[in-house]
Amino acid sequence: MIRLPGNIKHVEIVAVALVFYASQAFGQRPTVEDFTMSGDTYLTEDECFRLTDELDYSSGSIWYKNPISLREPFSIRLSIMAGCQDDLGADGMVFAFTSKANRVGYRGEGIGYSGLAPSVGIEIDTWLNEHLNDPREDHLAIMINGRVGHWNDLAGPVKIPNIEDCKRHGFYVNWAPTSQTLSIEIDGVEVIATSFDLVNKVFGGNAIVFWGVTAATGRYNNMHEVCFDRIAFHKDTQTPAMQNHGSYVAAKK
Repeated sequence: MIRLPGNIKHVEIVAVALVFYASQAFGQRPTVEDFTMSGDTYLTEDECFRLTDELDYSSGSIWYKNPISLREPFSIRLSIMAGCQDDLGADGMVFAFTSKANRVGYRGEGIGYSGLAPSVGIEIDTWLNEHLNDPREDHLAIMINGRVGHWNDLAGPVKIPNIEDCKRHGFYVNWAPTSQTLSIEIDGVEVIATSFDLVNKVFGGNAIVFWGVTAATGRYNNMHEVCFDRIAFHKDTQTPAMQNHGSYVAAKK
């Protein structure tokens, strides 16, 4: 991670590594062609993906086109920006795994993840929805099958310091299949983890999944952005790459 002085917009350069400990691996700098963009997502001048601008009822997502296997260990590293509006900023982002290549979730409180099943979602929630049992503070939770209420979480919700601070933060997702442990770090510090049989209890025995990031706004908004630098992984050659993605469905804030 490199921090740049002054008022330079891109204040961090964060390496992304999606590493599978297998015999056939390669490294590359991802391009826009490596991802499926949907909704309001666009590529910024500094080669990041802007999922939403500061606009009400906006939504966007990116999905890596090639599937990965949950039978192998990996560490996915990216840089996220959750916006500059604190008290009135909404709604957040979700890092998700899904076996359905052409599915997306609901806007607003759904954060582009609600209704997506089967799936695992790592929620970065920046808005208080009391009817979803949200903490008042920004928080993380590990969810399944597009359920954004905090009654069926695999882990969390865990309160975190304000992440709508107009800064980029390292966001690391680690998977250890031998212990079936999924853990998440922010800026190098582990924040939340769970040990759960994702392959059998979420994906019905299917270990091949796609991964991506979703974001959404509702009656209040924020800018949401994600950056990548390098990806190295073992390709799954049996499952076709993702071609395109469906449309978002609006939901109340």
